[in-house]
This record gives sequence, structure tokens and C-alpha cells, in this order.
Amino acid sequence: MLPEGLTRYSDLSVMLPAAAVIALWLLAARSPRALGAWLATLLACYLPVALSKLAFKGWGLGIRWLDITVISGQAMNATLMLVVLGSLLARQIRSAWRWPAALAALAVAWWYGLFQVAAASHPRSEAIAGCLLGMAGALLFLRHLERLALRRIPAGVLILGLLAIGTATQAPRLPIEAWLDRLALSLSGRSMALAPSDWRDPGPTP
Repeated sequence: MLPEGLTRYSDLSVMLPAAAVIALWLLAARSPRALGAWLATLLACYLPVALSKLAFKGWGLGIRWLDITVISGQAMNATLMLVVLGSLLARQIRSAWRWPAALAALAVAWWYGLFQVAAASHPRSEAIAGCLLGMAGALLFLRHLERLALRRIPAGVLILGLLAIGTATQAPRLPIEAWLDRLALSLSGRSMALAPSDWRDPGPTP
């Protein structure tokens, strides 16, 4: 198990502020269409993660032949946010750097997912699923930005955003899994949420 300090950066307590900062930057770039595309990207990436967790916790549904109980939200978060943040920041320095920065961030995100998140809380198959989802969302979003006219983001707004993300790394972790447990139980009628160990080493179920 890795120290919390290495995995907390992909927790929702950090990633939700990061998503909000990106939305603020897009507003500062005066592109409502880019903001709408970002919100749609967030929905398209977070919804499958949440549904996979509810389906498993409440009904034990997963992809057994791939050894996937859920899609790793941490791996998805890291991939989506790092790639988009890296590309947007590089774009402010020199537009030609936006894609090289995105690809460099993508490599870091895959390393993080495969060798940090997987080692800490998920089998590698679930981390790969999260990385693939985050990568698809990030690259499709950045591809969409190519068709839009983004104005330069004011330096003050950039700095404030980075400070907000840095501050969020010190926030307490949100009890997302506990909330999902309660929701899954209320929807499925089970007395206890399923855990990955129940699925990989089946025993009596409530």
C-alpha cells in the first residue's frame, strides 16, 4: 500500500476543484462553447465510473474475464485532469506546445495510474480502464478546442487557479465510497454493499 500522499492527488477532493479551475479558465478565455464541452466531458467521464461502482456494490455486476469490478475513478481523474491542465497551461506560453504538453501529461498520467493507483487500491485492469476513459475524454475535449477561438487566459486567473488546486491537496478526503455504498444499498435493497474481495473470492452474500 502506498502512502496516502502519493494517491490523494487523484481524489475528488482535489480533482473537483481542478475541474472547477478548468471551467473558470475557459470562462476567462471567453468561450462558452468550450465551457459547455468541458461540462459534457466531465459528465461523460464521471457517469460511467459512478454507474460501474453502483452496479458492482449493489448487484455484483462486473466484467469477470477482464477482472474489472469497477472503473478506477482515481486513474480516470488523473488522466483527464493532467492532460487538459497541461495542454491549457502550455497553450498560454506557446500555442504550438499544446499537443506535446498533452502527450507528456498523458505519459505521466498512465505511469501514475499503472504504478501508483494500481499498486494502492485497484488491480491493474481497473486502472487501465480508468486511464482509457480519462484519455478518451481529455483527447476528445482538446480536439474539440481546435475548432474554437480561445482568448488568452489572464495570468492572474491562471495563478489563482493553480493556487486553488494546490490548496485543495491539503483538504480532507471526501467519503465518496461511503456515499456510493449507501446509494447502492438503497437502490438494490441489499443489507451490505459488495466488496471486490466478495467477487474475486465468492462467499455467502446477504
